[in-house]
Amino acid sequence: MKWIEESKNREEWTKIFSFEEFMESMEKNPRTFVRPTNIYFRDMFNYFGKNEDGSYKLFQKDYPGSIPIMGQVKTQNVIYENLLNFCEEGFNNKFLLLVGPNGSAKTSIIKKIMLASEEYSKTDEGSLYSFSWIFPIESHIKGSLGLSKNTTTKQLETFANLDDSEINAIINSELKDHPLLLIPRDTRQKMMREWFEDEPKTLGLLEKSYLYNGELSSKNKMIYDALLKSYKGDIFDVLRHVRVERFVISKNQSNAAVTVEPQLHVDARMQQITMDKRLASLPPSLQSLNLFQLTGEAVYANRGILEFSDLLKRPMDTFKYLLMTMETKNVNIQGILMELDILFMGTSNEIHLAAFKQHPDFNSFRGRMNIVKVPYLLSAKDEMHIYDEQVENLSDRVTFEPYSVEAVSLFSVMTRVRPGQEKNYKDKKLGKIVSHLSPMEKVLFISYDELPERLNTEEKQILTSSKDVILAEYDNEDLYEGRFGISPREIKQIIYELSQTNENITFVEVLEYLNKFIQRKNEFEFLNISPQGNYHNPHYFIKSIKDYMCDRFDSELRVSLGLIDDRSYEDYIARYIHHVSALLKGEKIKNTITGKFEPSDMFIITEFESNINLKEEPEKFRSHTISKLGAYALDNPGSSLIYTDVFPGVVKRLKESFREEQKKKITDISRSIMFYISEMNDEDNKTKDQLKKNEREEIEKVLSTLQERFNYSKVGALNLFRYLIKERY
Repeated sequence: MKWIEESKNREEWTKIFSFEEFMESMEKNPRTFVRPTNIYFRDMFNYFGKNEDGSYKLFQKDYPGSIPIMGQVKTQNVIYENLLNFCEEGFNNKFLLLVGPNGSAKTSIIKKIMLASEEYSKTDEGSLYSFSWIFPIESHIKGSLGLSKNTTTKQLETFANLDDSEINAIINSELKDHPLLLIPRDTRQKMMREWFEDEPKTLGLLEKSYLYNGELSSKNKMIYDALLKSYKGDIFDVLRHVRVERFVISKNQSNAAVTVEPQLHVDARMQQITMDKRLASLPPSLQSLNLFQLTGEAVYANRGILEFSDLLKRPMDTFKYLLMTMETKNVNIQGILMELDILFMGTSNEIHLAAFKQHPDFNSFRGRMNIVKVPYLLSAKDEMHIYDEQVENLSDRVTFEPYSVEAVSLFSVMTRVRPGQEKNYKDKKLGKIVSHLSPMEKVLFISYDELPERLNTEEKQILTSSKDVILAEYDNEDLYEGRFGISPREIKQIIYELSQTNENITFVEVLEYLNKFIQRKNEFEFLNISPQGNYHNPHYFIKSIKDYMCDRFDSELRVSLGLIDDRSYEDYIARYIHHVSALLKGEKIKNTITGKFEPSDMFIITEFESNINLKEEPEKFRSHTISKLGAYALDNPGSSLIYTDVFPGVVKRLKESFREEQKKKITDISRSIMFYISEMNDEDNKTKDQLKKNEREEIEKVLSTLQERFNYSKVGALNLFRYLIKERY
């Protein structure tokens, strides 16, 4: 069976090693082996790398039951920055509490870190090791389980590779102690200094860690000391009992990736194991020890990540021990002191955090917690990707037309933004621009870098260079953008309900649904926020989305009618640039007909500026245009210069200027489209002769273009065609 061989090759991480074999591997590449969790998770983030937008690729990975995280770039970077700080401190000295509104992907972010760390732990770069104690059967090694100095020979160098039939007892290290801790501290520190002699920065980080300064956990230390005493101080004989095992992080198996639900129980426990009949054949020197088996979520999570889901729903007494753990790295369970190496993370919503802040112990906890905000998304572009999987799953029974999901995404992010306030900006010009942005303008800028056409060139440049400042305007306020608004969970419900009542969903069906949805004020808090201008005004949101989508479909319809030739804009802009450039430089242009060099044609320049409805000073616009062209050339060396790409706003304004010229043609065809629809719905052919052949062919050509070029279905294109005619023509 081929799959068995494939599984063998894939399960390389299940191999076991003797301590000597482990040390040989570690000395070849100590950087991979010698890492506390802070460095390990930092390296895991780096292993998967970053995207161009600054987000970490691990959050875009698609695991079973865990779809990619869209947006949240700032949150991702804050988590990574905390890991860097933990590395500097030497241990994870803060609890990372992810706080945000319900449905903002807090739990999904932690789950993605867990699953990515599981994948990483299966790679050579992310290998992790612990060990067990092996005690062979008496018939295999004469004497008291190999513990008698008089009867032990050194012909068998390790018990690690014995078969199960040759083993009497195995004692696991439930805390997954690092094998390096088996080496005496002084010797271990000397070895680490030698290994990282050429990496002083790495050595400096490790010198603060438990791997440099720590000891074995209580049970392992007791076994180690008992064996060492029995072997009269011969460490070689002690280490023969060590079997080094590679382990992988696994959320499903609660191995170094554990979630604690908001329920009442202690997160670490212990039970005595020396009375277990299965271990009755342990060496006498060990049977006399008071050994305990540690269990519980904090134990299972050691050397990994521990998530407290909805932490602040739990009574405070159930997690007070976290204060001491964050301070000292230790937790005391019935007198047993455990040194933990865990990345502590948790989630909470704003309501529970606000209540927690009123508790008298809040300040004590605040010093040991780093609150990481996880707001709703403010980018419609990112928001749409949240629904990709749902739309794909519904596509077998419903057609989502272009802009349908975008329409509902635009609505969602507009419910989450606040109006800019001029007083919040040091740059008064920027403050004035932002304070006059409508909700739609602000969302389009955040989502697509789309700039309002009413702004002049200078204002557009100021806005473009200040996006991060605008996004951070309310970061330090309790009512930050993304704290309120509609949840993606509700949007998913809207999409599902639309799919139940429609076979084709265009932005029209979305807007009709939203008009009814916004009446449900008793169900959704964001619908009861007092309007500030057009902000927090859902009626405006719907109207602005309708206008925006109609503009886009109108443009596509005109292209489909052959009323727009994209190449003409390229030529038209190129000719304008050519004449403006010559004008500013005081140069002459060669007349292609006469061959003579002549001054720039001011008629060509002024006609172009008239067609784009230029409202600012022509001289300033011309200067900014040439400057922008030069900046583009510097940023894109060697690339072909396409003016329509450099000046998309100019193209849009040119298209608008030609709208009136094209209106008559659209009005004419709108009469024909009604007959065409009647023909489609007329099973008795009563309306067959009302449409001329050339008119029918023209309509079918338009519909074909809308389908092939813009991805509409025939039904969707017809529905939108009819809707646009009704609304605008």
